[in-house]
Amino acid sequence: MSIAVGAAEGSPRISTALKQALRAARKRPSFALYLAALLLFPFKWLSPFSHEQAGWIDVLIPAAGAVWVWEQVRARAKLRLRAPHWFGAAYLAIGALSALLASSDRTTGAQGVLIMVELAALAVLTSDFARAPERRSAIVLVILIVVLVTGAEVSVGLALFYAGVDTSLVGGWLGAPSDVYARMSGGFYSAPLLGSFCIFASALVARADAGIPTPWRRTAQAVLAFVVLFTFSRAIIGFGLALVLRAAHRRGTRRARATAILAAILALLAVVGLTVTRVSLDPAKPLATTVTVPLQEGRNDRLQEFTSAFDTLRAHPVLGSGPDSYPAESGGVPFRAHFTPLNVAATLGLPALVALTGLILALWRQRRRPTDVAIWSGLAGLGVDAIGQDVEHFRHVWIMLGLADADRRD
Repeated sequence: MSIAVGAAEGSPRISTALKQALRAARKRPSFALYLAALLLFPFKWLSPFSHEQAGWIDVLIPAAGAVWVWEQVRARAKLRLRAPHWFGAAYLAIGALSALLASSDRTTGAQGVLIMVELAALAVLTSDFARAPERRSAIVLVILIVVLVTGAEVSVGLALFYAGVDTSLVGGWLGAPSDVYARMSGGFYSAPLLGSFCIFASALVARADAGIPTPWRRTAQAVLAFVVLFTFSRAIIGFGLALVLRAAHRRGTRRARATAILAAILALLAVVGLTVTRVSLDPAKPLATTVTVPLQEGRNDRLQEFTSAFDTLRAHPVLGSGPDSYPAESGGVPFRAHFTPLNVAATLGLPALVALTGLILALWRQRRRPTDVAIWSGLAGLGVDAIGQDVEHFRHVWIMLGLADADRRD
């Protein structure tokens, strides 16, 4: 369905986008539940569960999935399995075997499998819904709303911080607590998670075909740049890389392509460098920043997590240590690997990493030409971010994979 445009400038109207989103939600109950789940991204406080990272979104996504299955049965839709489905199914099957045979805690293993199923359902639902332009526009509109709400949360959190009021909107500091700066998490569970979400959201609102007025999209990008900077996380690097890739694509010149390649190389080196080095940074005293390369055991937290997770992988190469487990340690405290490929391999085994890699490669091979730079610049930014943290359990990452599947060749 076409988006109405303004007579003067030919730009879409936000009111029309809102009306069409509501119309699309009324047509399919599963899509209405899906959109409601997305709207809950920035509200970590609304949770019916005891687990700190669970929330109502974990109720709405399974509900949307159940209604979606019923809709498919009623419509007698034909099941057409493609390469991404087979790789995804293999990933889930290996995860279930890992939970059954490798987990030291069956409850944790079962919980990990449920999370994997929910994330896979999120990708499948996104892929199906985003195939229709009207529903794709509604998804982008909802993420735009989430961005504006998140920007307001971070602004309020900063104002209260400088007023001396402690809130959960602050995600901590890089070192010792400071009264000059704070890492903001807003309504998300951590500053790095919020930073990663900013990469995803920036890619979505960059889509010119979503029926969102250009001024609104530019405002959202400005809000996201403001928010990601105040996370003081590695995600800033991935966010910047995605911006450069989109800018280079718009220019389309040989120099622009060379700039994009150089930016990708520098981004990779920067994230890897932050793992093998130890940066003592206080944003309140930037001139006092020091960079050392402590390779000794116990002197570099990230490097210790990497090496201990690799030891776990060497001990359990086939099924890992179990879903949702902590394969690494630092200072005697269990941690994730903070390097997504290693964390997947160490928790689920090398076959699971092969399956997940195959899924991403299958999405790349089936992509529509010309390539949607918004989606794949976002995935590139998330890929860089994945070098510094464990993104395989982030919901927005699986939404992005679903969007990549929706943008396939017919």
